[in-house]
Amino acid sequence: MLEASEILNASILIVDDQETNVMLLEQMLRNAGYTRITSTMDPRTVCPLHLAHRYDLILLDLQMPEMDGFQVMEGLKEIETGGYLPVLVITAQPGHKLRALQAGAKDFVSKPFDLVEVQTRIHNMLEVRLLYKKLDNYNKVLEQTVQQRTAELRASEARFKSFTELSSDWYWEQDAQGKLTAFYGPVFDMLGIEADNMPGTGSPVLATGRWNAAERALLDANIANRRPFLDFVYSRSNADGTTQYLQVSGEPMFDSASRFIGYRGIGMDVTDRMRGNQQEQVLFRSAVDVIDQGVCLLDRASMRVIDVNETACRMLGYSRSELFAGDPADFDIGSSEQLATIFDALIAGGSAYTQTAQLRRKDGSTLAVMIDWRALRVVDNWTIVGVISARSDQAG
Repeated sequence: MLEASEILNASILIVDDQETNVMLLEQMLRNAGYTRITSTMDPRTVCPLHLAHRYDLILLDLQMPEMDGFQVMEGLKEIETGGYLPVLVITAQPGHKLRALQAGAKDFVSKPFDLVEVQTRIHNMLEVRLLYKKLDNYNKVLEQTVQQRTAELRASEARFKSFTELSSDWYWEQDAQGKLTAFYGPVFDMLGIEADNMPGTGSPVLATGRWNAAERALLDANIANRRPFLDFVYSRSNADGTTQYLQVSGEPMFDSASRFIGYRGIGMDVTDRMRGNQQEQVLFRSAVDVIDQGVCLLDRASMRVIDVNETACRMLGYSRSELFAGDPADFDIGSSEQLATIFDALIAGGSAYTQTAQLRRKDGSTLAVMIDWRALRVVDNWTIVGVISARSDQAG
């Protein structure tokens, strides 16, 4: 809606070759509160004036010498390319009313003037005109806003694409049915999707026979259960016998109604890094295996052996796989409850605990040892480290 002040502040041009008519209309408008009133008795100046000021309303007399109101409206049409002529015609000829409306005028008043009627028609026409302009301005602002937001979105998408290209080898999006909807990079090869299964042809068909089944099953379970995953590493065997390692991060997507609509993620080939880590692990393993003391790692949560060195295997007479499958209590170093008490005390703040024990070996003999226990936090889990030394008073 419009405020009354907006209508009274509208710009009005009076065009009439009779000075008395001009003065009458001007006085009437000023008495009604209108403040921006211009007049001319020369119809040839109307188009230049309107081009310069774009009046909200033109009160136009139709019968004027040299150039009548119909000719003036033809000139105004060249200025108002949108087709809207803000013209209220003034005529004493009843036959000119229909012709004026057909020529583009929006309304008319008859001579002699009925001032109440003139005021009402002027007010109504200005209200429509100003609302039209306000709507037009709103549409322009809306269009500019859309263009600006579109440009910002494109810039954001470009930055996102640049970032993902720098941080990964490939990017993918898939819908709720698992069909790829957007991607770049060697996604088909990296995800193990058959080459003829292009987006739009159905759900991905995974190539089989090359993947580490357990790793791939865990990845597929994450996606099936709509869980996010970060830096998940899985591997596959290449035709030349080498192992390739891939790292992928993904997240489920939901719409505004919290409905699942698919997945998106990034990934990269981390084979070189993993091989480097494996080489480091081999070197570390070799160094740990040559020391004279046994080293044993236990997971506190499960109370299972998770790693041992070669010295510990020789002390007990077991292979690594046999020690992994066994229970620490089977080697006579204490019951599970006793060990749990020791380990929890270490986790609570104890620096170390030294235990003496008679280890039972695989062949049934015993070995007198001292075990130094320490607790080590690894991410969110606790690992118990035991360093085993043979005592000089051992009996076997």
